[in-house]
Parts: sequence; C-alpha cells; structure tokens
Amino acid sequence: MNKTLFGILIILTFWACNDDVTKSLTPKPVALGRLNDVVVICDDKVWEGIIGDTFLYYYESAYPVMPAPEPLFDIRHFSSENLAVEPLRRELRTYVILANLSDLESPTTKMVRRDLGEERYKKALRDKTYYSSVGRDKWAREQILAYVFGNGLDDLARAIEKSFPAIANRIKKHDHIQLASNVYNLKTEDPEIKSVLENNFGLYLKVPGDYKKQIETDRNFVMLKRDFKDYSQSFVIRKFAYKDKKQLSKAGIVEMRNDYGFEFISGVSEGSYMRTNDDALPVYEYTTEINGIYTKELRGVWELTNDYIGGPFVTYLLLNKEKNELIFIDTFVYAPSRGKRDLVQQLEHIIHSAKFTQSPSQ
Repeated sequence: MNKTLFGILIILTFWACNDDVTKSLTPKPVALGRLNDVVVICDDKVWEGIIGDTFLYYYESAYPVMPAPEPLFDIRHFSSENLAVEPLRRELRTYVILANLSDLESPTTKMVRRDLGEERYKKALRDKTYYSSVGRDKWAREQILAYVFGNGLDDLARAIEKSFPAIANRIKKHDHIQLASNVYNLKTEDPEIKSVLENNFGLYLKVPGDYKKQIETDRNFVMLKRDFKDYSQSFVIRKFAYKDKKQLSKAGIVEMRNDYGFEFISGVSEGSYMRTNDDALPVYEYTTEINGIYTKELRGVWELTNDYIGGPFVTYLLLNKEKNELIFIDTFVYAPSRGKRDLVQQLEHIIHSAKFTQSPSQ
C-alpha cells in the first residue's frame, strides 16, 4: 500500500475512534470569575429544599465582623441543563457540585459518577465517611471543583455540613493568587516605608506601593493609608515593650486601639475620635501564628464618636520573643458605599507577609 495513503488512513481511523481524545488536545481557556465567587451545580429539584437551605446556611454565613452582614462567599446556582445551554458557565473558577447518588437518572449524579470513576462511585454508595472529593481544570485552567455527594438527601445534607470547613479552606487557598494580584496590582514596595518598618520596628511587611505614610510621630508609631474615591484602607503600626500577659488580652489590645484612636484619628465634629465599638457588635479574639510568630488577632467594628462614620477592623499583636517586644498592627477600612469583605481580605493578605528582621531594637 502506498505510504501516503496508509498514513492518511491511520489519521482518519484515530480521528473517528477518539473524538474525546481529540477534544482533550484542544487548549483549555483560563477560568474566569471573581474572588469569593462560588458556583453550585445541583439539580433544581434537589436545590429547592433542604439541600439548598443547608448549603446557604454554611457558605453564606456572615464574614466576621462587618457593620452590615456580608457572606463568606457569593453563591450562584446552576443546574446541569443551565451549563449545557450556556457553555461559558463552564469556564468559571470555583464550583461545588452537589449530587444525590440515589437518583440514578439525575444529570448531576451522572456527571459525578463519570468524574469520580466507577470504583470511587461505588465506594461513595457504601461508605458514609466518603462524601467529598476535589478536582481541577475540568473545563478550564485554574479551575477547582469540589464534589459533595450522599446516598439520599439526608446523607447529602450531612455531607455539606461535614465537608464545609475543608472545602472553604480549599477555596480560600485557590483564591490566594487572585487575591495577591488584587492587592499588589504590579505596584512595587515603597523603599521609604520598607526602611521605616525595618529600622523602627524590626518588621518586614510587604506593603503595596500605593500606600502612603500619613503619620509618623516617633520611632514607635506610623500610620499608612491607601485612598480611593469611595474607600480607604489603613494600617497603624506601634511598638511596645512586653511587660506582662495582660497586654495580650482582648481588653489590653482594645485599649491600645482606643489609645491611638483618641490621640490621632478625629472626625469633623468637635471632640470626635475613633474608638472600638463593642456595644453594637462583639469583638472576636483569636490566637494564631503568622510565619511562626505568636499572634493575637481581634476583629470588630470601629466608629467615630459624635459622628456616623465607622467600619470593620482587624488588629494583630505580634510577640517578638527575642527582643521582648510587642508589634501592634491595626488595619481598618472606611467604605461607606460598598461591600467591605474583599477590602478586609486584602489587608489580611498583607499582614500575613509579616516577618521579624534582624534590625536592632530602638
């Protein structure tokens, strides 16, 4: 047989018998979507009841702590049919797929069965401890898909509850690159601010270049701020000698906030100053670590007395054991006409770059 003809026949045979393989060779688009967006894929009849209510109870629970409630995630629901009608809906960044495996005719169950494979599908039917899985890049690059499944609606509702902490954490990690891009936006660090933080506080903090120094009273206090038309984000950084554990208490940290707020942050009304508003909403306290540094974290809302201005704050108190010092970092947002959750997350992202340097104590 002519070699050219033989080659053509081989190509045509491969093309006819391997349509799925041919499609897989087509470059996938990069996934689209915003930070904190989650798309739920679920049959309409399953979503409209206990399953939808359970999912929203967890994934739309309140982000801590905001003057007005804002959800942890922004949720959209599509059925499998919705995806087929509008292919662009398959090119988003983050999906949670909910399937009642006992409904063999369900389009979503069929999808999950294909994606899991027959062995894992059978395991999910018999093993109540196996109720979730995570996949990537099914329809687009940089895409994450969390599968949550149960053998019946009650099992599925329990699976949503049990899997929520791990899936929420995976989504947060998945959003990390986009969050970093939003924070830094190609702007390099300001060398003057970097020098002030290292020399005066023994602190490295990756502060975006569009933050400007507002106040620097002495070597133990500096305020940085980023201003836009409809919002602002601010840092206040202070240094204290570490004397006793009371400084690490919630009351001690609130006192540090109120102390500088009274002295440096004023409103237009006479006698107006910034204070922690723990009357309207509670202040939440956490113990955590940032890059191995023992850290106390407070979340709450601030207000200007004799005024109608306020917003969320997150305060961090970092213990420098080697120098017997406390580094106080207070972050707060003023954004009266928009949501504040994403702005707070940007501040958190910056704080989690914190490291102690080798600069001598001043």
